[in-house]
Amino acid sequence: LETAEFDPRFREEIDAVFWLFEQVRAGKPLPVLEAEAVSHSLYVSMRLDGRTTIPQLPLHEMQEYNAVHGINVALMAMGVAETLGYEETGVRAVGVAGLLHDIGMVRVPLGLLSKAEQFSEDERMVVTRHPVEGATIIAEAEAGLHLAAVVAYEHHIKPDGSGYPRLQYDRKPHRVSSLVAVCDTYHALSSPRPFRDAWPQEIVFSFLQQRAGFDFEPDLVDAVTRVMREQI
Repeated sequence: LETAEFDPRFREEIDAVFWLFEQVRAGKPLPVLEAEAVSHSLYVSMRLDGRTTIPQLPLHEMQEYNAVHGINVALMAMGVAETLGYEETGVRAVGVAGLLHDIGMVRVPLGLLSKAEQFSEDERMVVTRHPVEGATIIAEAEAGLHLAAVVAYEHHIKPDGSGYPRLQYDRKPHRVSSLVAVCDTYHALSSPRPFRDAWPQEIVFSFLQQRAGFDFEPDLVDAVTRVMREQI
């Protein structure tokens, strides 16, 4: 993965998402128009050279992780959605959902996110509340971002309905939630974290394939793998 400076095409988007996450962290309402504008801008920028390019923006500081992660997941999810035949409006909706899937992480203390040791059980419970927190933040914006709210809530739910948050009854998550789950895991494992180094890309592909049918939908693992291999 590219680890040089940020692609200059995405400088404004990066700044906008940093600001958006900080607004929500400060207790202000989700800036919905800005989130939709960033998704549209990412969609346009990744196609400027006549083909779909999905750069993986580098992480320089852990405090940047949530925003950089959201942008990268949005870019991946939009790129894959295009190959699956989604029309432009659908691709952009997928982009908003990818961008905001981890918005609930703003409710997790920064010190916990940068912790180098394994979480205690209490700390793990704080972190695993982020899907509920994220869906709540999006729903409270009252802006019709229904898909983004669903994806924020479901992106850690497995094909058989297990995972978290625990559902009242087992059911398959939304198709876009399943797509974002694969993109989320791909980028998370490919990125350095306080407690481990980044995984090599081929190891990430291998892990996703091993968990296909259990943690992830197999055809979506294949689609993400195919699209990201084309970016090498």
